[in-house]
Amino acid sequence: ERCPAGADSWCSWQRAKASQTLEMYTHKPAMPLLVFNAVQKIYEDLTREELLSRCLGGFTQNANESLNSVVWSIAPKAISSGKAVVDIATNVAVITYNSGFSSLLDVVSTLELKISPELHNYAMEIDQHRVRAANRSSSINRKSTRKDLTALRKETDELNSNVEGQLYGAGIAE
Repeated sequence: ERCPAGADSWCSWQRAKASQTLEMYTHKPAMPLLVFNAVQKIYEDLTREELLSRCLGGFTQNANESLNSVVWSIAPKAISSGKAVVDIATNVAVITYNSGFSSLLDVVSTLELKISPELHNYAMEIDQHRVRAANRSSSINRKSTRKDLTALRKETDELNSNVEGQLYGAGIAE
């Protein structure tokens, strides 16, 4: 419905419709099958209860580590990148953002490339650094939140004490 109709359309389905060959038409997958197979487990893991429960408290995403930031660090906007480069960068970003750098080893393996011990060790080191940084950030946020809540409770208690002091003080009802 959003694609221009006709034989000259950029949309292959619309071209097949215009040439009356829809019965033979097969839609090209949005993601290459090799990449899909490599990241399918990641998407299944995203729905696990224990993973989702970790996100309930908030503070789950640092702006510097957002998915868009990861995509554009791989394929910077300042460098003219075509759609294919941005698509690849997006696929790599999704993999690393969701499951870490070591998950790229599955892609390398799927492409039947050799994984050297150095590459394996590098991937593990990058992921360990990421986990340590996330733990530090998480604990700092939690500590800050606890301090803020404690200060808010103290302020509320003081306000209530002032109001209660006026309402329930000795001699007020007399």
